[in-house]
Amino acid sequence: HLVRHLLRETDWSLTILDRLGEGSNLQSVADWLHSEPRARERVAVRWHDLRAPIGHHDGMGRLFRYIIHLAAGSHVDRSIKDPLGFVADNVIGTAHLLEFARRCEGLEKLLHFSTDEVFGAANGKAFDEYDSFHATNPYAASKAAAEALCPAWANTYGLPIVVTRCTNVAGPGQDGEKFIPSCIRTIRAGGTVQIHARNGTASSRKYIDAADVARGIETALLRGGLISGRGSGYYNIAGDIDHSNVDVAARLAELMGLPLTWELVEDPPNRPRPDLRYDLDNSRLKNLGWSQRISLETTLKEILACG
Repeated sequence: HLVRHLLRETDWSLTILDRLGEGSNLQSVADWLHSEPRARERVAVRWHDLRAPIGHHDGMGRLFRYIIHLAAGSHVDRSIKDPLGFVADNVIGTAHLLEFARRCEGLEKLLHFSTDEVFGAANGKAFDEYDSFHATNPYAASKAAAEALCPAWANTYGLPIVVTRCTNVAGPGQDGEKFIPSCIRTIRAGGTVQIHARNGTASSRKYIDAADVARGIETALLRGGLISGRGSGYYNIAGDIDHSNVDVAARLAELMGLPLTWELVEDPPNRPRPDLRYDLDNSRLKNLGWSQRISLETTLKEILACG
C-alpha cells in the first residue's frame, strides 16, 4: 500500500528491502507493478534479513534521501511463542538499520514506524506522543525497545529521525493472522469467531485503512519535525472511531450474507491478559494537514471485493 501510494504521489525511485519471510508476499507487489506507469523502472527489491548488519556486499548503495523502517515482527500471539525472535527482529533489526542509515550520504530523514501497543491498554484517555510506555506483551516490549534506540541515535550521532505510532491497520492483502482476515475466514468456514473480552466487555480497536496510513507516513516524513528532545519528532497515525470487534464481525457477516457465530473469550490461552483497547491522540498529525478519510465500512467492502 505504501509503495503504491509513493509511486502515484511522488517521482521517487524506491528500493524495497525485505527478507521475504513469513509476513512477506512479493505477489502483492507483482500484481500491480506491471500496471502502474513506469513502476518497473522505479522499484527495486533487495533481499536482506535485518537480524544481520547491512554490508556493501548486500548490493545496497549509500545514497538514500529517505528511509522508512516498517520491518517488524508484529503479531502478539507469535511473540508470546517466540519472544527472543521478536527481540531479534524488532530491536536488533532496528539497530542494524540505524547503523546503515549512519553511512547513508545525504540522508534527510529516517522514519521509524511503531505501534500504539507501546503504551499498553487505554483506560478512558487517548495517549499522546509523550505519555510513558507500559508494554504488556513481548511484541509491544520489543517495539518499545526499538523506539528507545531512536532518540539515542538521534542525539549521539545526529541521525535525522521521525517516529510514527499507529492504531490497528486494515486493508486488502493483510496477513491472515490478523483479526479481520481471520474473521472472514472463520465466517466462511461456519466456525465460531472468538473475541477477546474482559468482564463481559468485548475488545475494540480504532481501525484505520492502509491507504490512510500511507498518507500519514508521507505526511510525517515530509512535514514532520525531527527528534530533538521532548515535544518533537513523534506523530500518532490513529483512527477516529473506536469499533467493537463484535460489531466488526457482525458487519462482515452481514456483507458476506452469512450467519455469524461468536463468543467472548475472557482469558485466551494463546494471549494471556490481552489489552482490551488502545487509543492514540492524532491531533499532532492533523496539525500537519493529515486526516482519516476512509471509513471502516468502506475498508471492509474493499477487502471483501478483493477476495
